Amino acid sequence: AFNHSPLDPAVTSISGALSLPEDDSTLAATLAERIALRSAREAIEDSGLLPNSERWGAVIGTSKGPLDLFSSENEIPFPSLWPSAPLSRVLNEFFIKGAALCPVAACATGLDAVLRGVQLIEQGDCDYVIAGSVDASINPYVLNSYRRLGVLARKDLSATSACRPFDEERSGFVLGSGGAMFVLAREELLDQSTPAPYGYWERGIRYNDAIGLTQLDPEANGLIRLLGDLLKQTGRKPEEIDLLNLHGTGTRANDLCEATAVSCIFGETSRQPWSTASKGAHGHALGAAGSIELAWLLLSMRDGLIPPIRNLENLDSDCKIRPVQRETIEQPVELGIKLSLGFGGHLTACLIRRGKRSSI
Repeated sequence: AFNHSPLDPAVTSISGALSLPEDDSTLAATLAERIALRSAREAIEDSGLLPNSERWGAVIGTSKGPLDLFSSENEIPFPSLWPSAPLSRVLNEFFIKGAALCPVAACATGLDAVLRGVQLIEQGDCDYVIAGSVDASINPYVLNSYRRLGVLARKDLSATSACRPFDEERSGFVLGSGGAMFVLAREELLDQSTPAPYGYWERGIRYNDAIGLTQLDPEANGLIRLLGDLLKQTGRKPEEIDLLNLHGTGTRANDLCEATAVSCIFGETSRQPWSTASKGAHGHALGAAGSIELAWLLLSMRDGLIPPIRNLENLDSDCKIRPVQRETIEQPVELGIKLSLGFGGHLTACLIRRGKRSSI
């Protein structure tokens, strides 16, 4: 239940569903809107709840407006041109009348959206929030822009093997698209008639690192402060954490920065929690990355299975982490941390406690 004492973390329950960008039966104008409608519908159905009161809100983010505008032969309606179009579609589809927000925080958007949803409940504005993010940025304009930035993986590698987070041969990421949504609920309002939650939110923090628009601090000072404060504010010790779900883009700078922060906070690799990252499997979904990867963390908690970092063959000796490599690890995950970074200095992290949802 929520506790508003400054000494105790607020806790909320989470139900969610992961949705991939497949065509839907809806008539939404853009791919991002279709992803939002499908993933929101799946999340609501999975939660066993109905958005039937004014105490429901929505926080749905994306990293940019629709890129269909540049390639579609069909005319796109004016309301679909805005980054808030996926949010608007969900509000109208499910008659949500409470607070509505559309955060844009680059590649930290997804996790930031869930954090903002939790805060709406903490503030007393909502009892339930549908929160998450979507992105559909596989587009020549985006591809060429990231290629010029030098953050995309080598062209001579296949899409399924090119993104190699924390590998000594890593060269960047592969673009992906998709979305994930979660139903956040005030715990005391749940009863035996609804499915058990996947997890309980203990704390989330967002900071900013002003080192540069696309650069990362090589000393990872911002990330070290973020992770340290997250543990301090929850009263958790480093040795209590079972799993870190890292941003893991597969770029030289990002992975080294994350590893530096992890080793500073959690110590020698033998004492660290397991680290995993999923972009090698599904690509970098940009504004949807944080929400998709939070879903991975929750599924690891539900099933007691930690998937390996796909394509990680030889760990970079400078990345002092304890990675799950090659084979899935079977072990209970009681406490997990999700970390997201975004251009512009966005840093977001959350700590989740395992819920009571049973494995399939």
